[in-house]
Amino acid sequence: MRRLWLALLLALAPAEAARAAGSMNEVIDCALRSLPPSVRGRFVLTWRSAKGEGRVIEGQYWGEQPTQGMRRVIVASTGARTGATAAYLFSEGDRVGEAWRWTPDRPGPRRIEPDSPDGDLFRTDVDFEDFARFARFMFPGQLRRLPDGSIDGRSVYVVETRPSPDSGSRYQRLVSSVDQEWCVILRREGYEADFKGGAEPSKVMSASPNDVKTVDGFARVTRATLRDLRDGSETRAELVDLELEAVL
Repeated sequence: MRRLWLALLLALAPAEAARAAGSMNEVIDCALRSLPPSVRGRFVLTWRSAKGEGRVIEGQYWGEQPTQGMRRVIVASTGARTGATAAYLFSEGDRVGEAWRWTPDRPGPRRIEPDSPDGDLFRTDVDFEDFARFARFMFPGQLRRLPDGSIDGRSVYVVETRPSPDSGSRYQRLVSSVDQEWCVILRREGYEADFKGGAEPSKVMSASPNDVKTVDGFARVTRATLRDLRDGSETRAELVDLELEAVL
């Protein structure tokens, strides 16, 4: 699976990235080894609008990276009211992925489109694509390594991703800053063509190195903030009780 991803990404990368395959391989290898086989934990999402409105969603999540196949994730909230989404199931694929939602008033899960209103995770700024990209930047499209940078004294790889047209992405391009030691994303900027002509990011995810926790050799970001610059709202995500080797 690791070799398949590497071959796919390099085949889709632009010419200058292909010529610098060694340096791009370094970043891809870092990203591939950052995901544990399985993980479980609790989360707290705190959403605030530009007008000061807010809500807090708490729940649990499970993630699994099979030896063969794509990563699968379940995210379930506690205390969901009738008709509100209580749980999501995500399955990553060649596109951004596939998703289903479950509500207490229906007997089974329903397929949702990532770019629909149902794709916003528990009515926060985190939509399905943002969720999928919190820990990953490797999706089909063009990858280009930009000059390395620094965040709070930590050296980071900087990678530009231009999603392929059939990937289902809302973004024209994304710029991810990946910690060179921990292999986690400390900052990600998403650019949309219909927001200021793509000249400025519409969404920015940021995390402090102080909020990175290492468990059994895998580093995880335990707190992150996603700001939506289109309407001034923001969502703060916190992961607690992190446990590896949990069964999905």
